Amino acid sequence: MPSKEVALFSALALCSVLLRAHSFILPTHYPLWLRSTATPTNHQRVDPLHLKKGGKKKKKVKGNTITVNKNAYRRFEVLETWEAGIALRGTEVKSIRDGKMNIRDGYIKPNRNGRSCELLNVHIGKHNTAGAYFQHQETRPRNLLLHRQESRKMLQKTDRMPGMTIVPLKAYWSDQNKVKFEIGLCRGKNTRDKRQDIKEREGKREANRMVKNFSYR
Repeated sequence: MPSKEVALFSALALCSVLLRAHSFILPTHYPLWLRSTATPTNHQRVDPLHLKKGGKKKKKVKGNTITVNKNAYRRFEVLETWEAGIALRGTEVKSIRDGKMNIRDGYIKPNRNGRSCELLNVHIGKHNTAGAYFQHQETRPRNLLLHRQESRKMLQKTDRMPGMTIVPLKAYWSDQNKVKFEIGLCRGKNTRDKRQDIKEREGKREANRMVKNFSYR
């Protein structure tokens, strides 16, 4: 009898060594001491990965600049500039973050009392996920946030000087994450001025090209 017990225990010990070597996990009805020896010591439970659901990516604006009115620099001569805030709605701010604002045809009109100014003909597209009740008009007049002295100065210069207009030049995000506009007092260019600007631009482009080719040689 003792020899049979010794043989049985030796066989069980051999099985446990083999199971440990091959990293097998025994079922729950096996003895606890046998299952503990068969289970690898470095076995760790791996939690399932929780992946984020994909969706439509928003258009990210590079830097703080939202949009630039290149048409204004092409058609007008900028004489003076100001910085102005603007009163917007929630859906308008979200649409601006999605890149749905166009200031190409916009202009600023000072009120006759000289206390405020309005931004007209600037297109801000509708927000995709907002309902019809909360939507905004795309080209509605929007009040600019300016000092009263600045508004009076704009009114005087547009009234007294013929051919003057005020247009938005650039829209950007401020340090406080608010929408700001750079507006300018502009005068229309004639054909001679436009040709001169084109000539200067082509001259600078040619000079840069020559410097670039010379540096590569």
